[in-house]
Amino acid sequence: MPVSKALLVSLLIGLIIFCERLFPFAVFSKRKPGKLIHIFERYIPPLVMIGLLIYSLRDVRFSSLAQWVPQISAIAFTIVTYIWKKNSLLSIFGGTIIYMILIRVI
Repeated sequence: MPVSKALLVSLLIGLIIFCERLFPFAVFSKRKPGKLIHIFERYIPPLVMIGLLIYSLRDVRFSSLAQWVPQISAIAFTIVTYIWKKNSLLSIFGGTIIYMILIRVI
């Protein structure tokens, strides 16, 4: 690919990303958001997390302990830590550390 084409593609991609980032501010900053936005704001994040949870557990087999204990333990730790401390970073990093330790130990 010639340099001029690569430069043009890079500028176009940059413009698209800029417009994507500008869109919410341009649409929602001048007026009060509607009821639909409040519904999305409340229910979409938990639904995304449930989808990610199901996706991450799709290949778990319960035939031996080594195949399911690390995943279930890390998920349980993440949930309990979040409910206890209300700190996303602590619970996510803690669950990841627990998982990485368990897959090497079990």
